[in-house]
Amino acid sequence: MVVVAVFGVGVVHAYSIPPITYNGKYEWVAAAQVPGTYAPGTPVFNPYAPSNLIGKIKTYVPLAYYNPFIGQFYPVLAKSWSVQVLPNGSGILTIYLRPGLYWFNGTNAMPFTAWDVYAQFYIGVKAFGWYVPFLNQSLVDEEIRILNNYTIEFIFYEWSPQQPYYILTSWIETPWPVWKWAVDALKTMNVTQAMVFGSNNITKFVAPYWALSPYYVTYVSPTYQTLELEPMYYNGVPLLASWIKIFPFEDWYIYPKYTKWWIGAIHKQ
Repeated sequence: MVVVAVFGVGVVHAYSIPPITYNGKYEWVAAAQVPGTYAPGTPVFNPYAPSNLIGKIKTYVPLAYYNPFIGQFYPVLAKSWSVQVLPNGSGILTIYLRPGLYWFNGTNAMPFTAWDVYAQFYIGVKAFGWYVPFLNQSLVDEEIRILNNYTIEFIFYEWSPQQPYYILTSWIETPWPVWKWAVDALKTMNVTQAMVFGSNNITKFVAPYWALSPYYVTYVSPTYQTLELEPMYYNGVPLLASWIKIFPFEDWYIYPKYTKWWIGAIHKQ
């Protein structure tokens, strides 16, 4: 096996390295110098935990990608959105999500809905002060609203043209069934209590792994991780079949599996 090493902060992008033929198939085999610590049984799949590996594992996609060179968005989890700027300086961002997408962990699948997006931003705003002062921690129940299973609304009491960019380019990493407990608890708290709860409880929650992307993790250790392409269908649920509709010019079939070796600062506790 040939290993290609790529050094730098962040994770290796599969498309940045020439493909390697291994066992008769194309497979990415790469090494990355990734700062951080992997320890089984810790909140590595918790986006609110300081030591999480979500940004390194990278099996999530955003509501939309943004191309800064041409100033255009490419819808992914969101199929469209609208912005309404009001005379009083506030603004409303309404996001319409794609139906028919699924979380997957290798053995189970569950639908992606607006509740997943709601969980991520509700917790982030109320417990961790995301987007303050554009969003108000004490008014988050009014500011972030579910209109239906595939529509979510953000009301910014202080509007900035940058806000749609920050919201839309966020990876969604919080399945509602996994994080509902935290939202329910936060709804009973004031801001001071919520921030303490966030620091003492939410950041320590060992969340189970779920992928929301064409690839999912099949193995992770202190030294390497393996990602595989989702099946086209799983128990009748369209997995890769749905992603192909979003990315029609994909070349995933060439790279059904790839391995990233972690070298440098990462170690097992």
